[in-house]
Amino acid sequence: MTTEPMGTGTRQRPLLVRNKNFALVWIGQVLSQGGTRIYQIALLWWLLGQLPENVRGLASGAFLVMGALPPLVLMRHIGKLIDRLPSRKVMLRAELTACAVVSVLAVFAWQDAVPVWSVYVVALILAVCQAFFDPCLLKAMPELVEGKDVERAVGFGTSTQSVANFAGAAFGAVLLATVGFTGAVVINAASYAVAAVCLYFARFTPLPASPPPPPGDEAPQEHKSTWKFLGSMPSVRPLLVCFAAANFFSAPTLLVLPLYTKLVLEREAGTLAILEAALWFGLLLGAFSAANIPTAGRTVRFGALCIAAFGVFLAIPGLVASTVIYAVVLALAGLCLGVSNVKFTALFQVAVPNEVKGRFFAALQAAISSTFPVAFLAFGAFGDAIGPQLLTLAQGAGLLVFALVLARIPEPE
Repeated sequence: MTTEPMGTGTRQRPLLVRNKNFALVWIGQVLSQGGTRIYQIALLWWLLGQLPENVRGLASGAFLVMGALPPLVLMRHIGKLIDRLPSRKVMLRAELTACAVVSVLAVFAWQDAVPVWSVYVVALILAVCQAFFDPCLLKAMPELVEGKDVERAVGFGTSTQSVANFAGAAFGAVLLATVGFTGAVVINAASYAVAAVCLYFARFTPLPASPPPPPGDEAPQEHKSTWKFLGSMPSVRPLLVCFAAANFFSAPTLLVLPLYTKLVLEREAGTLAILEAALWFGLLLGAFSAANIPTAGRTVRFGALCIAAFGVFLAIPGLVASTVIYAVVLALAGLCLGVSNVKFTALFQVAVPNEVKGRFFAALQAAISSTFPVAFLAFGAFGDAIGPQLLTLAQGAGLLVFALVLARIPEPE
């Protein structure tokens, strides 16, 4: 016997089965981002082998900074562009550009002639492409699925990176040992090409515009800056500020993991792959299970609890150095973060008008990544000075503080 209401039999079929267009976009992104993660793991490990030991953390942090700058610098232009152009066109151009750049890098890698500085340039260009793609994909969710499926589609959308990173981490070390850095770059270029093909065959349904404002009212997308527009929505701007502050402590996890693996656990790339896979498996599980977890209209309070638990799990390896324990707590931390991401993204999908979704999600991406450059450089430098275990304790303490702040913010209307 089913618990679904009568007349909703089609909902029993998985979303990816009954919506071909959404399935094409999602599968393409899993493959694309999976290839990117394989490349990043290989590249970070390659950098650690190329650089002096006393600057490994700082240099790795600088590499990650390249991925954080474009959403901040280009926020205004990104939002306006993706609101004005069709979603499919923006995403397709981003994938093709990324494919071309990585293909050029693959040629140099094949000849074993890749200078260290060039990977920073490539990282910057890829980050620009991603800065356009990510908010556009969130904007396009209602263009691919019906309203009743938006939260479930958001779960799939936010899980894209988790699925990709889980697969990329799981296979990254194996591929690094077999095909090396060159093979990882080639695989990444091929994954971008596959994603572009999937987008080419997917079809999007443009969103209808929201009703015009009453006479005398300003149209937010024409007469207000993005920051003022966000401020006009109750509690949205404080949420973004809190996310940015919390990400100062959560984002450096991708930097801490290779340092912790090499310096504390004294293991090779295979252990790094296991730890990466554990984190992304947790994120994946959280993203897919979020739609089945009720919050009783208290999304902000629930999200604060998830972030507090995330911080506690990240801090445990600072007290106990064990590969098994680290893998388990990373999976649990990812689970908490995955659920929280879906709940907040679904909340914003409902609260933000259609005609400014592009600007909003570009601003959201910029806000949550605004602290990334400082965080990566600071944690990289501190990692060289105080060690990765103290970094994990600092992460946990910072996240607990901002979870308490987040819990005091009222729910958006």
